[in-house]
Amino acid sequence: MEEEKNSKVLFYISRIIYPGYNPFWFIFYMYYVYFRIIKRKLTFQLQPVPDKIISSYLRTKTNYFNDINNTVITHEQNLYVNDNLLQLICSKSKNHRNIYVVPSSRCRKDMIIVSNTCYYNLKSSNFLSPVQLLNFHESLIKFADEVDISLINSPYDINNFVTDSILKRYFRTPKLLNKGDILEINIKYFAEDVFFLNNKVNNVESVYFKCNKIIFNNEEVKDSYFCVIGETTIKQSVNIQSFIPPKYTKMVNNIKYPDFEEVPLCAYGLQTYLEYIEKAIKPFIKKSKLNLKPAFLLQGRKGCGKEMLMSSLALRLGMHFYKINNSELSANVYAQNETKIKNAFFNAKMAAPCVVSIQNFETFGKNSEGQYDERIIGYFADELQVLFESNPFPVILFCCSNEKDIPADLKKIFLETFDINAPHCSEREQNLRWILEERSIKTNVNLSEIANKTHGFFFEDLNALVYYAKIDNKIMSSHIERNILTQENFLTAIDFMQANYNESIGAPNVPKVHWADVGGLGKVKEEIIKTINLPLKHPLILKNSGLKRSGILLFGPPGTGKTLIAKAVATECSLCFLSVKGPELLNMYVGQSEQNVRDVFERARQASPCIIFFDELDSLAPNRGMSSDSGGVMDRVVSQLLAEMDGLNESATVFIIGATNRPDLIDPALLRPGRFDKLLYVGPCTDIESKIAVLSALTRKFRLNEDVDLARVVQICPDNITGADFYGICANAWTSAVRKLITTIQTGQIIAENISYEDVLVNFEDFKTAIDNVKPSITSEDLRYFEKLNKELNTNT
Repeated sequence: MEEEKNSKVLFYISRIIYPGYNPFWFIFYMYYVYFRIIKRKLTFQLQPVPDKIISSYLRTKTNYFNDINNTVITHEQNLYVNDNLLQLICSKSKNHRNIYVVPSSRCRKDMIIVSNTCYYNLKSSNFLSPVQLLNFHESLIKFADEVDISLINSPYDINNFVTDSILKRYFRTPKLLNKGDILEINIKYFAEDVFFLNNKVNNVESVYFKCNKIIFNNEEVKDSYFCVIGETTIKQSVNIQSFIPPKYTKMVNNIKYPDFEEVPLCAYGLQTYLEYIEKAIKPFIKKSKLNLKPAFLLQGRKGCGKEMLMSSLALRLGMHFYKINNSELSANVYAQNETKIKNAFFNAKMAAPCVVSIQNFETFGKNSEGQYDERIIGYFADELQVLFESNPFPVILFCCSNEKDIPADLKKIFLETFDINAPHCSEREQNLRWILEERSIKTNVNLSEIANKTHGFFFEDLNALVYYAKIDNKIMSSHIERNILTQENFLTAIDFMQANYNESIGAPNVPKVHWADVGGLGKVKEEIIKTINLPLKHPLILKNSGLKRSGILLFGPPGTGKTLIAKAVATECSLCFLSVKGPELLNMYVGQSEQNVRDVFERARQASPCIIFFDELDSLAPNRGMSSDSGGVMDRVVSQLLAEMDGLNESATVFIIGATNRPDLIDPALLRPGRFDKLLYVGPCTDIESKIAVLSALTRKFRLNEDVDLARVVQICPDNITGADFYGICANAWTSAVRKLITTIQTGQIIAENISYEDVLVNFEDFKTAIDNVKPSITSEDLRYFEKLNKELNTNT
């Protein structure tokens, strides 16, 4: 009875308020109001993403606000049709601020996506998750009378004219401001003419300002106010020092969004180094003072990613990145050196908090004669003391060196040294994946296989690899397949880069020799594959065991395929190949021959993993004390060779293959375990099957007549025949077939324009003629000598 009475009252009130409508519509209206109230009571988690992701998403909308610093994105079901401006309320602190909102169907319903700058400002204002979105009343739309803004100091020289131009273009449309907010203004977007016409800012992506105070009705206020040129007076105060919004890279609960998925600042393969360095400098970021100088040395080969590590570190910590090249600190006069160092460190103090990176530090302190000047090193150490004194904000110094040869006086200055090593296979794969994601490049390749073929590649080499693969894709692919990189594109790029690198370090261009080109020698090939492939595939196992295998010595009669095997190893294992002959290392000047040996091994370490092939090793490393030269050059060369081999695999993966016809003439110290610890006898083929295998490898590209039976060819060959002799037989047989074809052309039976390589037909008579004219390279006495020598050296045949 009571419910019926309440319903009548409700219908009576609805007739009074809405006399032109049926009272039943009032029930639906109340449901709508109830649903709206419930929606506004939802709570959300804040998720920061880079500003450029927010900016690029907003440009896809027809009606968007270019106020990146105060725009958020949420699911479309959390908003109504006319929701453009709302109030963001913190559930815990009850703080509020006005924001622009943009709907997206790709965002989670319980998330609000904000830019890094907006997230930093919210945290500074004690805005913590969860938050709410409430209606924005038109009465809250207020334009400030005056705002006071300061430029945050940076390492870049930005004058007042540039900042005035940037601010005028930024506030050309209404922007929301709160006291204490940091504003990130993209120069290229908001002041395009300034970006391209001013040389001092064309490498600066963004500048940062801080809102000091907002004046409304002659009073300083703290709430959100609009600011626009014409309604608001913009006053720029003196520059200040401040942290800038860090670039957050971790998604809440590790949840990724398709439209807002970001690529980390640092490559995947370098993340371990970045985290380790960040842990080392975190104590210096805090306000507690330490009696230590935050100066660190970063060592690694050129192109290993040192600059990326430093810039990523600064962005993650919300600090400026100040890059200095060593040439900017060097001068011909000592007094000028002092002035340049002092000015650079003064700029670093003014740009604090900042991460300072001095590039190419391996040449620091050298005078015009290439010698280290102790005065410059001493002055540098004194200025470091001034750099780290009385700083309200932290300054972290990193000196990046491409080499490890730095004087002890310089090294002792640094608190810690970080070494960036050559990436292993999994790190190269991760770096490749990061590069492809960062450039939004699609592929249909197995990155693990590509990583296995790029031994010795650093991060910048992999970056160039993707670039050359894209060029090959544009040249070879159709319009449908373009921008989708294939396996062939990467393989072509790898061949191109390896050829260029081999040329730069003086390595010869090795012909493509595969195991199929090497006939017979099955046991020798098996031993070599075991010796070289095991350290490549399982480097950690051998490293932890402490056992090292570095050298293989191939000995045997001439022409048995020793050099061919070394080339096949380099091709099949995708390794850099350095071929060295004894006479080219010898020099008339004292000490230069030993220096040449050191240079060979240094080039090999740079190209690690690499194979050094010493042909005719007996001429380079004879028995010490037996040489007739008065200066003892050969003895010193052998000693230097022994020293290099002992310290070979401490920092790189280098294999040595030697070839000789006279192992008895080589210094015995080279033949002990740990140096040339694997002696393999490469003799002529003695059984029919091996000889047939050699002939099959040599003639696999020939067009043979039906009457050619390789077993029959082998039977009519001499006994003591080597692989080189087989090569001569095949070459003479093919030449004989070519002469016959030329005779046919001259008689007019065949037109020369229609002839190709495939028309050369080799028959049995050609082989028989070639065999009749061949003379074996080794005699029976020579063969018995080498077999006896093999038994004496206790090697396996």
